[in-house]
Amino acid sequence: MIPNSPILPEPRPGSGDPAGATPEAERAAADPAAPTAPRFPRPPRVNPARTADGRFRSGMLRRFGALYWLSGLGFLLRKLRLEEHSAENIRLAANKGPLVYVLYTPSVLDWLAVNRVLNRRRLPLARYTSDLRSTAFRPLLGALREWGTSLMSWVKGERVDPLGSGWLTEAVANGTPSCVFVVQHKGARENGGPGGADPIEALLEAQARCERPIQLVPMVVVWGRAPEVARSEAARFVLGSADEPGPLQKLWAVLTRSDAAIVQAGVPLDLLALAARVGEGPVSRQARAARILLRRYLYRESHTLRGPRIRPYRWTRRIVLSSPEVRRVVQEEAAATGRTPARVYAEVDRTLDKIAARMSYPFVRFADHFCRFLFTRIFNGVDMRPEDAERIRAAFRQGTPILVPCHRSHLDYILISWVCYQHDIFIPHVCAGDNLAFFPLGTVLRRVGGFFIKRSFKGERVFPVVFERYLRQLIRDGFPIEFYLEGGRSRTGKLLPAKHGVLSMILDAASGGREDRDAIFLPMAICYEQIAEEGAYARELGGETKRGEDISQVVAASQVIKKRYGRVYLRVGEPIAARSVTGELGTPWAELGKGQRKEVLQRTGERLMVRISHQLVVLPTGLVALALLAQSRSSLRVVELRERCARLLGQLQRRGTLGADEALLAPRSFASALGRFEGERIVSRVLDGGSARSLGDSDIVSVAPERRITLEYYKNSVIHALAPLSLLAAAVRAQREAPAIELGGVFETFRTLTFLLRYEFTLDPEQRLDELEREALGDLLAYGGVHEAPEARLTVSEPRRVAELAEITRNFIESYLLVLEGARALRDKDCTVRELPRLIQDWGKQRVSLDELRRPEALSLANLQNAVAAFVEEGVINVRSDGGGLQMDDAAAGATVRLLRGLLP
Repeated sequence: MIPNSPILPEPRPGSGDPAGATPEAERAAADPAAPTAPRFPRPPRVNPARTADGRFRSGMLRRFGALYWLSGLGFLLRKLRLEEHSAENIRLAANKGPLVYVLYTPSVLDWLAVNRVLNRRRLPLARYTSDLRSTAFRPLLGALREWGTSLMSWVKGERVDPLGSGWLTEAVANGTPSCVFVVQHKGARENGGPGGADPIEALLEAQARCERPIQLVPMVVVWGRAPEVARSEAARFVLGSADEPGPLQKLWAVLTRSDAAIVQAGVPLDLLALAARVGEGPVSRQARAARILLRRYLYRESHTLRGPRIRPYRWTRRIVLSSPEVRRVVQEEAAATGRTPARVYAEVDRTLDKIAARMSYPFVRFADHFCRFLFTRIFNGVDMRPEDAERIRAAFRQGTPILVPCHRSHLDYILISWVCYQHDIFIPHVCAGDNLAFFPLGTVLRRVGGFFIKRSFKGERVFPVVFERYLRQLIRDGFPIEFYLEGGRSRTGKLLPAKHGVLSMILDAASGGREDRDAIFLPMAICYEQIAEEGAYARELGGETKRGEDISQVVAASQVIKKRYGRVYLRVGEPIAARSVTGELGTPWAELGKGQRKEVLQRTGERLMVRISHQLVVLPTGLVALALLAQSRSSLRVVELRERCARLLGQLQRRGTLGADEALLAPRSFASALGRFEGERIVSRVLDGGSARSLGDSDIVSVAPERRITLEYYKNSVIHALAPLSLLAAAVRAQREAPAIELGGVFETFRTLTFLLRYEFTLDPEQRLDELEREALGDLLAYGGVHEAPEARLTVSEPRRVAELAEITRNFIESYLLVLEGARALRDKDCTVRELPRLIQDWGKQRVSLDELRRPEALSLANLQNAVAAFVEEGVINVRSDGGGLQMDDAAAGATVRLLRGLLP
């Protein structure tokens, strides 16, 4: 069906087609209210198949003749591909109504390519093709029969124009598969037709006579995936234009074809809806508007494969540097610093040079070979479903795709691009941190579409303007963009709060862009069964200073090829159109105040993060880690671990979490996850009987205390689906002395915890808090262990089940309690807000050694930073700027400490 996004402004009234207009069409153009006679008369009833094959000689072939093979075309076209998603589009179209293949120009090579792949897939062939004959490629007897039939028709005076006579109109209305070209060569005439009538008009007339909607299937043939480049006048004279290549260019494309040569079928277009879209009026006017729309659809279909036209960097540089925004900042910077505008322009030029990508498609092809070696070496597979790839293609058709993945690893930068390339999708330009811009990695990333941003714009006046203008130009040119909403890699396995800088710039660009192009945000989840950087993450969360990226780290990273890290899963969530965000405000985006923009950005960022969380896949390592850390004890028996996994998996299934399947508990998957943790010395096992054999139910697994923070990473990959349930269970457990628990008090504690831990968990901004409470209560009742009692009360029947749920988030509660107690102990310490979490971490390590802290992973630096941010924001903790130590709201801090201590038995 036709996408809902606007494609083209409505055709201007009275803009008829000047070529081939009939008297009836001219009268209708002069007086739209006047009745319009049918453009194509209804011919006598004939067998469309016999007539197409015998008289018009333009149908596609199931078998090719000697000329096809002797000319080498059979050899040249042998590597063409038609992927399953394209074949499915054609099958769907054939089931809905009469099928019409739509190609751009009447190229024999393109037409034969489509014929070849349709044969290979056993899909319907066109029985008639406008402006083309196929007799020469038929087997000899078939060709002679066609020539004979055509000759007899000419001798008897029965030769007719398939368009002017109305034959094509009747044939399509009766369901004959056909093929038409949007662009015709100048002076082209239809086969045997005297007038060169328009096939699009014939299709519109056929739709008026047909009860079922005619299905137009856009077909594009891409001989090479390299993007188009701007051509000189001389090149256009010799090779033709990019839209209408000449014979020399077409022949060269076929001769230099590769495995990348592909035929793609787009989403079928309903001609009934298309006719309604182009409006009423003369058929010639409707055909003209329909032709423009079809050209747009074919261009966009090619756009998904080849991307927009690549222009030289000097062209982009000239556009960016001459923009009003850059000229304005140059004048302001010159006035503020006393430098000449020429010197400021030189600084702007150097800044742009550090930011901009230098995509090179030959380098992309080389990188494909390298990535294939790397990812097949270290992963057991990279999984992206067909529907996920189709969502990206759909975004290409509607506008500019903006890929918004979660950030787990440095491998993310090249993994998503490689997967797109493998699915015949143009790779995105990737926004990476400038810490990766060092030689040679920065050069490599630029060649595959990487561009660079500073981690902070604080104190910068030139860089933000240049970066935003460059980003705007990429979006305006139609390049897909990939950026990380979290800002940096998640060291904890959880989704991080959204950063709003790049998001704001993209909304600015989309709001000021073309009306027929939108920016489509595509939330993406990347799920690794095992992360390559788990050791580095654990050290950083333990307090070790992060090392800056350099060539030595690139050399050290080569060690990853010595291990296997399981499978990787990429999932694409429900898209959000930029104009749907700005269009519902009631005020133009450019006129919003700073506070209003911040509120919109906050809400949009949360919506995107929630949609990413809905696409996170439960993996065996995540499920086993969740079960291992659902207690404060370090050891448990395998049978208990397996039963707990089954209960937690049942809850994940209830939540509809992706990948929550019984196969996760299969002996092989279960043993594989434990084996990975054992290989990394995260867990150890004690076999009943002491013999070296496979794990049995009576055996014991033990978690190494110093490696719990690594295990926490894998637990956090699924905690988003269980966090509200766990917090409610903690609130229930806090009332352990009461025989019957009042729901009012439980919900009050739950609301306090939800607000307190707002930086830890991603919650849906569109869900009300009372809905979240009832949902969590329903999950708790379904999990077992509590029952509803009269007068809005609960009774606990199985405390162990409530406890294992509450223990899932215990480490976060301990972290927040540790921050308040540590701030009290360090009250006289002179420090900054940024230094405070590390000071509290050092202080907390002593509490672990004294067993005052049950969970070593509560010392995670990320947890402590979030806790400090939350308490500073609420005014519970205040770092004095005069160096006088910390100030605390003792009453608020005391109440929070009592609440948190009550949650920790």
